[in-house]
Amino acid sequence: MIVMKFGGTSVKDADAFRNVTEIIKSRLQKNPLIVVSALAGITNLLVELFKAAADQNTELINSSILEIKQRHYKLIDELFGDGKQTELLNLIDSEVDKLTTLINAAKTIKVRGGAISHAVMSVGEILSSNILNEYLISHRIKSGYLDSRSVMVIENNGYEPVPNTESIKVKAEKIILPLMKNNQCVVCAGFIGLTEEEEPATLGRNGSDYTASLLCSALNGDELEIWSDVDGILTADPSIIPTARPLKVMSFNEACELAYFGARVLHPATIQPVLEKNIPVKVLNTKTPASEGTLIIKEINNYESAEVVKSIAYKEGITLLNMESSKLLLSPKITEDVLSILSYHGKRVYAISKSATKLSVTIENHSDDLVTLLKEISAFGEVAAEKNKVIVSVVGEKMRGHSSIHWRILQTLDEANINVSLVSQFSSQISLMFIIDEVDIERTVKLLHEKFI
Repeated sequence: MIVMKFGGTSVKDADAFRNVTEIIKSRLQKNPLIVVSALAGITNLLVELFKAAADQNTELINSSILEIKQRHYKLIDELFGDGKQTELLNLIDSEVDKLTTLINAAKTIKVRGGAISHAVMSVGEILSSNILNEYLISHRIKSGYLDSRSVMVIENNGYEPVPNTESIKVKAEKIILPLMKNNQCVVCAGFIGLTEEEEPATLGRNGSDYTASLLCSALNGDELEIWSDVDGILTADPSIIPTARPLKVMSFNEACELAYFGARVLHPATIQPVLEKNIPVKVLNTKTPASEGTLIIKEINNYESAEVVKSIAYKEGITLLNMESSKLLLSPKITEDVLSILSYHGKRVYAISKSATKLSVTIENHSDDLVTLLKEISAFGEVAAEKNKVIVSVVGEKMRGHSSIHWRILQTLDEANINVSLVSQFSSQISLMFIIDEVDIERTVKLLHEKFI
């Protein structure tokens, strides 16, 4: 049994659905569980729609709801023909009616988050997965539909969604296994679930990867396939390096580092559930399904290559907070207090550096409450914020055995007059992470890719 996840670009229109169907046909002997994202662009529309409700923007609300409805109507028409699939059209109408009710409620109370937000964001995946399931059935494939909300138990613990893996495993075995036994494949929506109290919940943007990984782990799958629009995980961002090539194989550790620090192919949390079960992951391209893609496994000893540096990832929109205080000499607890303040405000810390009297941490730029944040931290010392920074991560398992590679990277940057604000070398030493100005990102990636990859 395998799990196949198809992203938004893989199900963006009728041609994409036809292509995905052919890919699924080639895997039917493996009894696939298929996890589907919303159509490309639909989640963005839902985000705009929910914001329009809070802003009381009736015109944008009406146009967004109409666009969502028309896109799915058009897809059904192109896949099944005019006048067919009345049940699917009724489903679209029903879900859009529910969406309209939710948006009107959000507009009335001017809410900007909570369960209503998660319910609104769920609509795209519900529609796309139902359409794909019916299209597979129309091709004489015995396909069963799984409502993900009956299995995916998610608690939004503060600012982070936390899946209840034990509950998911119990429900998956009870609900999914019988479905899979009676069908050639099963289709479900990614990204969505319910809390223990049965309130709407989601796994965050691009969370369908995470759904697929959690279900693959819960069901002890043989393999997880992540299908997108690129030929696997690349050596660098192709928008900067057009000649970036796909990596044939990489370790779980390498994939985790790249996903966490900005590689856009995988959701950062994807690897962990399958890592615990040592289930291999393949990252594949729906446009070129015959290509090898990238294989992600625990150990890569049998796939030795000459590469020391495998890939370069980066994460934009970073703010560097610097605090100076002689109190740091006397009280280690100040570091804990500063991190507690950041956690309270929902700020994820990507890197931290501490000396005798200085503490530096990185958070994402979208800090609407940055003034409040700085005021609270200034109680411990003098604090300043440097915005518009980028985290760059240079990754490779063999960097572990080449101690000189780290200083050579930094030396290369120094010679090019690229200012490095902070450096963090992880204990595993399979990566080097550093902070630079956003204006230097393109030059940095090109320079390092040319010299080390």
